[in-house]
Amino acid sequence: PMLDSLIQTLEDPHARHAAFVHAPIVLCLLAPVAAIALAITRFRHRPTGLLLIAVLLAASLGAGLAAGAGEEAYERVEESTPPLTTLEHDALEKHEELGEGGWMWPAGAAVLAALTLVPVPKLRLVAGGLTVAACLGVAGWAAVAGHTGGTLVYEHGLGVPARQAPIAGQTPPPREDHDD
Repeated sequence: PMLDSLIQTLEDPHARHAAFVHAPIVLCLLAPVAAIALAITRFRHRPTGLLLIAVLLAASLGAGLAAGAGEEAYERVEESTPPLTTLEHDALEKHEELGEGGWMWPAGAAVLAALTLVPVPKLRLVAGGLTVAACLGVAGWAAVAGHTGGTLVYEHGLGVPARQAPIAGQTPPPREDHDD
């Protein structure tokens, strides 16, 4: 049953995009923490540098997988009935533009982080400063891309399966009123 559920998720572009997109967002948001930790060591702590590179490369791979699934999901949403409103279409376009080629942002930051491993102090410091700035930019990009995706799902209801009617004969449980 679990394998069947996984296969079903991977076959549906919307579900696949949702499954792939969250890990790179988290990794992109964690990258500045690792970059600042590396900066505290004046970019000398090799294990932290290697960890940062691994985080950024994993984020890049995840962003690429999410974008691929997102492209398929985008096509399905564009062809949906009823047609998209102008507001929905614009929101979808904005998210698609942010995701397209998004794998390059963390990959570029990883290249800068790799330069901090070169044992030339001036290069290490300059590359390190650029790495911190790049990681902050990557985190900002991931936050905006994630927010636009959330807007599509939670405000416009796009890319989610249609809610099905309850099975005949089943009644929903009574609603509890909460005073908190």
